[in-house]
Amino acid sequence: MKIGLISDTHGYVDGWRKAVELFGDVEFAIHTGDILSSGPFNPRLESYNPLELAKAINFALFPTIFAKGNCDAEVDTFAIAFPIQNPYAFIYAEGLRIMATHGHLYNEDKLVEMGRRYVLDVIVSGHTHVRGIKVKEGIVFVNPGSAALPKGEDEITSVGIIENRTVRLLSLDDGAELDRIEF
Repeated sequence: MKIGLISDTHGYVDGWRKAVELFGDVEFAIHTGDILSSGPFNPRLESYNPLELAKAINFALFPTIFAKGNCDAEVDTFAIAFPIQNPYAFIYAEGLRIMATHGHLYNEDKLVEMGRRYVLDVIVSGHTHVRGIKVKEGIVFVNPGSAALPKGEDEITSVGIIENRTVRLLSLDDGAELDRIEF
């Protein structure tokens, strides 16, 4: 099974379209929030078009599971044809137990506690716009970064893919692998 991971699109359809190309034949995608709105603290670039992004999401060839971000509003649920789950979504797929959350409500210690309680294999979050993968107490923590407004050292837009118990983070610019972990 192949699962796409995306976060923090913030109303920018270009990042979504590039992600769809990189995702290829995914069974589904997980979006960890901040879907349509740029929010008051993020820049609003020329390509900001939340309605166009909603249409692109709705017509993707795969379903998407959403966790609500701190910039997501109730009105967004009317534009997107999939439920936006709050504060997290649980996904069980081919023996993997995954939880998706935006990342603004729980610190890492709380997420580890939740991971143990729910016997999770993977926790996917966003919010920081900084990509990363690590393992803590046997749980894989993944932040695919931002598909629109990246932060961190290199500020590369990025997404992730889970496939065959491997998580890869990929650059949206050229598809280059930025990080990988097998679990």
